[in-house]
Amino acid sequence: MSLTVFLAVTLGFAALALVTRRHPELSTALGVTGLLVATLAAWSLNPAEVVAIGQGGLGGSPYVRLFLVLGSLVGLGLAVTGLATGTRRDAPMVTLATLGIAGLTLTLADPRTAVAAATAGGLSGVWLTLAPGEDRMGATLGIRELRAVVVAGAMAIAATAWIGRDLTQLAAQPVVFGLAYLALALAVAVRFGAIPFHLWAARLTDAAPETALPIITVLAPATLAIVALAWNDAMIAPLFVDLEAERTVVLLVAILSIVFAATAARVHDDLEHVVGYSIIGDAGIVLLSLAVLDPAGWAPARIWILAFIVGRSAFAAWAGAIRAAFQSARIDDVRGWAIRSPILTVAFALVVLAAVGLPGLLAFEARASLVSLALDGPAATLVFVATFAPLTYYARLLAVGLGRPVRPEPPTDWRPHLKAFEVTSPLAWARSTWDLNRAFSAAMIAALLGVLALGTSVGAFGEADAAAAIPATLEGPTESFAPPLSSGEPSFQPVPTVLR
Repeated sequence: MSLTVFLAVTLGFAALALVTRRHPELSTALGVTGLLVATLAAWSLNPAEVVAIGQGGLGGSPYVRLFLVLGSLVGLGLAVTGLATGTRRDAPMVTLATLGIAGLTLTLADPRTAVAAATAGGLSGVWLTLAPGEDRMGATLGIRELRAVVVAGAMAIAATAWIGRDLTQLAAQPVVFGLAYLALALAVAVRFGAIPFHLWAARLTDAAPETALPIITVLAPATLAIVALAWNDAMIAPLFVDLEAERTVVLLVAILSIVFAATAARVHDDLEHVVGYSIIGDAGIVLLSLAVLDPAGWAPARIWILAFIVGRSAFAAWAGAIRAAFQSARIDDVRGWAIRSPILTVAFALVVLAAVGLPGLLAFEARASLVSLALDGPAATLVFVATFAPLTYYARLLAVGLGRPVRPEPPTDWRPHLKAFEVTSPLAWARSTWDLNRAFSAAMIAALLGVLALGTSVGAFGEADAAAAIPATLEGPTESFAPPLSSGEPSFQPVPTVLR
């Protein structure tokens, strides 16, 4: 199936959901249906497809296909979980728009156009906080999010436009490349809400539900990070310019995010902030990859981004399922959750295993490779140990789950609740059955996304091969990152590829 079909499905259903927004049930049905169709369309994509458009075009790859498949699956799961928790009904619409723009961003041959598209993808997420009819707090936070997206987009566009010419005609001073590299890396940091640019992302949890956070602060920024990685490898890494000062700034932001985000997640008393800061902490690993100006970091970085997207989405779905079961997201109010809900206990275990990992798992090895490539000596060891900091807030959540409940027990959600089918009013029967099974449905989706997260972490979906694949680009100086040689060293050679 063509990439244009995927774009038509996602953007078309998003438009339909938008124009029918005055009819919430119809708009929501269109959004969820669109996500289901988008998943099938992404699965059917031809990874070798190239679409020429004037002097530019779109180029697919196995990685783009896998990214869109996983993104569509987690988007569908998060949308249904959000409906079960009774949160914003326009989340499916925003997810569709974000996925469509992500597909466009990752297949555009021109990095300048790609970063502009990635910025547009971020703007679509602002709708969840800055939307007609919302309260003043939502408007205020939406403006802050809008400002962060616009500032990051301006920095990224300026950086890629500044150095957007043939490297064979290079005549600029090295400082120009250093500033462009730093601007693009910091643009990615701002989009993720990395520390110290995290205030807008931290406050976002007051307006956006936990099930929408991965769409706004993971999926959309991840597309910009992937474009930045490709741009660094094509335009910066081959120059052999001394960028130690610029790399130090990027490393500092990455390390601050890894360490302090985990600390913040450990001390906050509501699950929305825990999810939000867990995203910032894992985004620190992505920023580490931007400090690796070496072909060896290409595949591990893209593997980690996939694990990051699915893992944090599964964690957000688990938090949403907790809300559905206990009607609260305050940690003190959900004591005993692990005892009351076996499904949520299984989902939590899957999320933790996928996020932290074990030696030998693909995501674990990718994270270790990025740390060792970005840093040397004792610093690398300390930062690698710091990447296990999420265990502190996971341990706290587990301790709360095993504690004595302080509230009356809610209905159990370990099995579905069925009602006799009403032939005379099937729609009323469907609504009442759905209402009875909100908690059960949310818990099951959290468990399924946990399985998906663990499968991604293990490498069950061919991430290693997909991450090493390079899409076709316009003719010009590019790089080819072939599979490692038998000696274990990556091969690197500039080659011209033509979009056709």
